Amino acid sequence: MNNFFRCQCKKIVCQIEQDTIIIKCRHCKRYIHINTNGIENIEFKLTDDVNSDESQVIKFTGK
Repeated sequence: MNNFFRCQCKKIVCQIEQDTIIIKCRHCKRYIHINTNGIENIEFKLTDDVNSDESQVIKFTGK
């Protein structure tokens, strides 16, 4: 099953296929596959500061 994960602005950020996150490079159009041992959650960060607590956790229930 393929699931498209969208930003809050409705733009597709990535495709999630079981335990793999698929991202398409917007410049060269290549696909990047990130293999995981299971996706627990996805966070929307409101800033690019990695130490910031300003985030919204999205529970991903693709399985």
